Amino acid sequence: MKIITEEMRYRKILCEYAIKNGVTKAARRYHTNRKFVYRQLEKYDGTVRSLALKSRKPHNHPNTHTEEEINLIKKVKSRYGNDGLAEVYVQLKKRGYKRSYGSMVKQISKMPKEKRKYRKGYTKHEEIRGRYPGDKVQVDIKYVPKESLMFDTQDKKYYQITAIDEYSRKRILEIVDEKSVTNTSRFVKTLQNSLGLKINTIQTDNGPEFVNNQIDTNEPTLFERTLESLGIKHIRTRPYSPWQNGKVERSHKIDGEIFYSKQEFKSVEDLKRKVKRYNARYNNIAKKVLGFKSPNQIVEEYLYTT
Repeated sequence: MKIITEEMRYRKILCEYAIKNGVTKAARRYHTNRKFVYRQLEKYDGTVRSLALKSRKPHNHPNTHTEEEINLIKKVKSRYGNDGLAEVYVQLKKRGYKRSYGSMVKQISKMPKEKRKYRKGYTKHEEIRGRYPGDKVQVDIKYVPKESLMFDTQDKKYYQITAIDEYSRKRILEIVDEKSVTNTSRFVKTLQNSLGLKINTIQTDNGPEFVNNQIDTNEPTLFERTLESLGIKHIRTRPYSPWQNGKVERSHKIDGEIFYSKQEFKSVEDLKRKVKRYNARYNNIAKKVLGFKSPNQIVEEYLYTT
């Protein structure tokens, strides 16, 4: 919509006066010439918007870029655009382009921007929470900080396998010296007895200690076959989404802050013994999220009522 300016209002008054009193008197009264008045009367249709100034921009220019030049710029930019506009200009000059660098940049700025290609996103994650003790258990593996190991490890690394029941927050910890499906499958074989609960579902991330890389193979791992033989459903989190296994990830952070950062282990046996003691204490500590009850109390109450 064109803005009504003071100049447009002036011309409207001029036209109305000329229609009523004649062109000559209007020119004298408003200090202009009769040609100007006639031009305004030709445009005037009774509305002030008809007297708006039109653009003086030329419809064409003798030095405008030709279609061939524009296509050449598009082609070269598509190939050398990632190297910068200076390189694009040099390559254009090699191909017979005779315009200035500024002219090329102006033409490129007029071109529609290419739409970025994004990787197709995953479907929305729908969280399934444990409804009762044993309904869903999160399992993950944590690296034991080397700074806390005061014995000769012989370049061997130690890991903590963690299972946490989502409903009761009861945890089972085990120390292993290898991050492998052999150790994780052996861990889940005794997990139900250790928790004292019948497990329906176990959720893990996509680490090689749990599952195979789907790009390489769809064959189930020893861990997955073990779960199947035990009648336990397996759920995998979305890749690069640790928050979906948030309870076990959070518990690992707590382990680092209140246990590993304050302990020193003189041997493998000492490490396993202290982790076992720490795990037993953890399961007997009251938690606000559990209504100021401990994980063991929640499990006991559930088993008593079933």
